[in-house]
Amino acid sequence: MKRRWQLFWIIEIALTMVLGYQIVTNPASWIGVVTGLVALFIGIKGHFWRSFWLVIGGVLLAVGIFINPMVWLILFVGLVGALFALSGKHGGRLPWQQKHYTAVHVVAPTPKSGTTTRHPWFGDATIGSSTYEWDDINLTVAAGDTIIDLGNTLLPEGDSTIVVRKGVGKTRILVPIGVGVMVDHSALAGVLSVDGAECGLHNQTVRQYSDDYDTATRRVHILTNVLIGDLEVLSV
Repeated sequence: MKRRWQLFWIIEIALTMVLGYQIVTNPASWIGVVTGLVALFIGIKGHFWRSFWLVIGGVLLAVGIFINPMVWLILFVGLVGALFALSGKHGGRLPWQQKHYTAVHVVAPTPKSGTTTRHPWFGDATIGSSTYEWDDINLTVAAGDTIIDLGNTLLPEGDSTIVVRKGVGKTRILVPIGVGVMVDHSALAGVLSVDGAECGLHNQTVRQYSDDYDTATRRVHILTNVLIGDLEVLSV
C-alpha cells in the first residue's frame, strides 16, 4: 500500500509540473493566471470595489488554469486516490469494492441469435446466470470488483475468450483445472497474479501462458485492460 501511495504522489507531482509548463507556454493561460493574481492582490489590499476585484481575480485565475487539459487529469487521479483512501474506512460500500460475480451455466445448445446485454457501471451484478450455452465474455466496468467463475460450465474444445475493460477495481477469474490459459493483461498500476505467482505492473502489458497451454484441448484467452487494479487468475 505504501508503494502505491508513493506512486500516486509521484504521478501527481509530475502532472503538476506538466501543468505548470502548459500554463507558461500558453499565452492565454498565463495572461489569465497573472491577471487573476493581480486582481486578487488588489482585492485583498485595496478598499474600493473589493468584492468586484476578488470575483474578477478568482474567475480569471480559474479560467487561466482550467483551460489546460492537464488539470482535469490531475483532478481525476486525485479523485481515484481519495476513493482508495476512503476504501479502508467504508469497506464494501464503495463502488469498486462491491462484488460483481459472473457465474456461467450451460444446457443444450440453441440456434445462434444476436443478443444485447447491459452491464452496470458500478455495484453488484450477476452476469451469465441465464446463459444456455457458453458464449465468449466481453465486459466493461467503470469501477468495482469482478469475479468470473468458469467452474459451472463446460468450455467447448478449442479457444474461448474473456475480455474485461475496467477503470478501477480488482478482477478474479476462476478457471477449471485442465484448461489451458493465456493471459494478456495491461494496467497503469496494479498486480497480476496467476496461480499465486505475482508481478507488479506500472503502465505495462504482460502476456503469460499456463504450462499445459500447448497440449490442452480446451483453452481460454483472458484479455484485460485496467487503469488501476489487480487481476488474479486461479485454477480450481
